[in-house]
Amino acid sequence: MFKKAKPFFIYTETPTHVGSGSELGYVDLPIQREKHSNFPKIEASGLKGSFRSVFNSDPQLKDKVKYVFGPEDGNDHAGGLGFLDGRILLFPIKSVKGIFGWVTCPYVISRFKEEMSLCEGVSLEKLDGIETITPNSIVENSSLKLEDNDVVILEEYSFKVQKNDRLRKFSAWLSDIIFPKLQNSSGDVYRIFREKMQKDIVVLSDDDFRDFTDMSTEVITRTKINAEKGTVEDGALFNEEYIPENTIFYSLALASALFVDEKEKESIKKINKTEEDFILDYFFSGIGKHDIIQIGGNTTIGKGIVRIVTPEGGNDNA
Repeated sequence: MFKKAKPFFIYTETPTHVGSGSELGYVDLPIQREKHSNFPKIEASGLKGSFRSVFNSDPQLKDKVKYVFGPEDGNDHAGGLGFLDGRILLFPIKSVKGIFGWVTCPYVISRFKEEMSLCEGVSLEKLDGIETITPNSIVENSSLKLEDNDVVILEEYSFKVQKNDRLRKFSAWLSDIIFPKLQNSSGDVYRIFREKMQKDIVVLSDDDFRDFTDMSTEVITRTKINAEKGTVEDGALFNEEYIPENTIFYSLALASALFVDEKEKESIKKINKTEEDFILDYFFSGIGKHDIIQIGGNTTIGKGIVRIVTPEGGNDNA
């Protein structure tokens, strides 16, 4: 039984293919989707496998992987760390103005708030009222609106929109988490994206959001070339679906007990803290060192590069 949960976000830096196998439709290799809503998702098993690979590659973290993620031989004992599926929060859509905007819907943001309530220490005051944001809501100073007109055109579809102050507050809160103030020699690294997210989130109806996430993913035709002839091999032409870059998912890291005897537990933890706190501290401190990871297929062609974003302290700013 899981005793404690903390949230994290997944920001796709490059198009990402977390596949569900082959199908007979137009797309030969589709992405994973929720059965009931058809929204894109990332299976918890895929997340866990990707994280485990990262932690295994770090000499300072590797020795505790079998206790937290579980041993290679599953018959020995269970791991103490689990995850929810990566759930969609914001999906990027091409816009006539402002290049692109992030879309979401009442169902998605209501579910997000509900699942944040499972996390200890999450301040729900910062999410107060987001479930009441109505479809076709936008921030007042959005760069997506046509001049002198409360209309937004996404892909080839136009939407009559109205400003919503609750959406403005939610956008400001989320943008500070996804694009934190990080300085380098050139200045604020994420400033442009943070300012864009503050004003370019659009809440659509549940049905419109479902249609965009169904029809506006990237579908790429790939081939295999015959090395001797320099031509496409017979039967080697296929279509592959990708979640576009700039998509935002979220998940929860779930901690339970360590499934080893008491003596071994004390040698693992070394300091006086609960088992669930030890597990979550281990995970979040480790992912803080390795926030850029690869998820899904096509590693060698630069796909599936994502940034893991954790609210400061694991959940204090959530």
